[in-house]
This record gives sequence, C-alpha cells and structure tokens, in this order.
Amino acid sequence: MTFSPENKLCARELLELASKVIGSSNKIEGVCPEMVAAIALVESGGSPTAYRYEQHLGEASAGLTQVLFSTARWLANDMGFDELGKPKTEEDLYRPEVAVYLCAGYLCWLRTYKGEKRNDEFCVRGYNGGPNGINLTATESYWQKYQAALGLVVGEAGTAGAAQS
Repeated sequence: MTFSPENKLCARELLELASKVIGSSNKIEGVCPEMVAAIALVESGGSPTAYRYEQHLGEASAGLTQVLFSTARWLANDMGFDELGKPKTEEDLYRPEVAVYLCAGYLCWLRTYKGEKRNDEFCVRGYNGGPNGINLTATESYWQKYQAALGLVVGEAGTAGAAQS
C-alpha cells in the first residue's frame, strides 16, 4: 500500500493499515484495528499531514492520529513502543504507519491503565482527553464522533468483505 501525503485515506484504507501495523507488532495487545481506524478518521479525517496546534499544551498534534510529539517520545522511550523506531522529530508523526502504531500503543497503555482492565469507552475518551479526562463534556462528544466513525469503518469493512466473497 502506497500513501501520498496530499491524499486522505478512506475508512477501508485506514483499517487495512491498522490491521497490518497491529498484526505485525509483538507489543500491542487488546487493541482492535477498527478502533484505531475510527480514531484516525475522527482525529484527522484520514489526512496523514493533519496538524493542529494545541495552545493549552503549547505543542502540536500531528499526523493521522494527531499524536503529540511529547507523547510519541514517551511511548517509545519510556513505555517501549519502539518497534518502528523512536521518533526523532515531529516529522516522524506524518508517516502513516508510525502514527497508527503510536495510537495503538497509547490505546494499549490505556487498556490497562493503573492495572485495571478498561473498556473501549475509557480508552477512546482517554485517547482524547487523557486518562483523567474521560468524564469531561468534550470527551463525551468525542466518544459520539468515534462511534459514528466506527460505524463507517465497520460498514466499509463489511462492504469490502462482501465484495470479495
């Protein structure tokens, strides 16, 4: 699969990418490709070059899954999600496979936050607002956007699967 920075990835392409990245990882557990693909749709609309400055954080989120560079470095350096290398610059976050991998790594970390098994809603809302922000109004609307995006991902996957039968 070849990605062009100016082209957006559709739900099916995001799902294929997430399936490939998660399937080849020995570290990501408990995270389904559909979740990652849906988050990429919500975060960037499928644009590998998406960029948003987070004024309240003093830093930008970048790439398909809108990962903060500081989060990317923490995931790779401290949490061991480094199978695709350790991000050296923000530019690394514009590589679709890296963005998807880091998203899945963060979701994996959230899945067992503080040693407790967490549900999908906790993980998705935590992805948006951090593990302490899951009860914020903003993360409630994010959860709703995620559910709509997940419907697109699952719908396209079902359509693609039916077309191949």
